[in-house]
Formats: sequence, C-alpha cells, structure tokens
Amino acid sequence: MTITDKTKPVLVTGATGYVAAWIVKGLLEEGMTVHAAVRNPQDKKKIEHLDKLAEALPGSIQYFKSDLLEEGSYADAMEGCEVVFHTASPFTFNFKDAQKDLIDPAVKGTANVLEQANKTASVKRVVVTSSCAAIYNDAIDTVNAPGKKLTESMWNKTASLTY
Repeated sequence: MTITDKTKPVLVTGATGYVAAWIVKGLLEEGMTVHAAVRNPQDKKKIEHLDKLAEALPGSIQYFKSDLLEEGSYADAMEGCEVVFHTASPFTFNFKDAQKDLIDPAVKGTANVLEQANKTASVKRVVVTSSCAAIYNDAIDTVNAPGKKLTESMWNKTASLTY
C-alpha cells in the first residue's frame, strides 16, 4: 500500500505482534512516525524489538496503551493518523472456550477499532489483517496444499469451535 502523506503518523494496533512488527519496520524505513498501540507500553521486554528498529531506522515510534475490549481506548493513538493498520487480535493456544477467548474478542476488538476510526476525522483508510488461522488449521494443511504452499486463494475449511 502506498501512503501519500508521509508527514502524518500511522497507527498500528497490536504493534508487538509478528505481522505488525513487519509493518512497523516498513513504515520506519520510510521515515514515518508510527503510533504503536500495545497493551502495556511499560513492558520494555515486549517492545524491545520495536525500540531497536526505531533506533536503527529513520522513522520514529510512539507507544499508546490500548485494549481491544475497551471502547475508546484507541482514540489517543488514532489522533492525527490518516491510516490505521489493525493487526491486534487474541492469539493463544491456551484457551478454554474458543468462542469466548478468541472469536468474541477479535470481533469486538475490530468493531472498537472501526468505530473509533469513524469518530476520528483524520482517518482516511483502515487496513484490517487476518489471522493465519483463516487459511490453515494445522501443519497437515500445509503438507496437503498444492506445491506445499499456502496462498491467499486458500481458506481454512476444516477448523471449527470444537477442533
């Protein structure tokens, strides 16, 4: 995606995550200011990899405490941003109830981010990423994929709330 006004900060939700970190890196390489929305900006261990990127690259990073399940918690982070990359989503293998622990927070969190974007006059574009779970369930799906490669044309058709 091409960002035309590089003077405006860009929000990345779930900034400590894998996909988010690559987005942050690309934005910092372009000399942009990244508003990094994280659960706990005081957890230096969690943000260390982002700090190292910001030290080595021409852009800058600012951290904002945000919570997927808290309405309005992205307001400060979103202020002044034209573009929002929404990557935040619960991701764990240690859950008791897939609906309650994974799906509901992902849906509510995305709704909270989109609702805040609608309230933030500066926001012109929101990019929503998906989980790798959208394309595969487990390693056997990769083995069975044509050429043993997963692509954007594939969708996970085997996962359910009970498996």
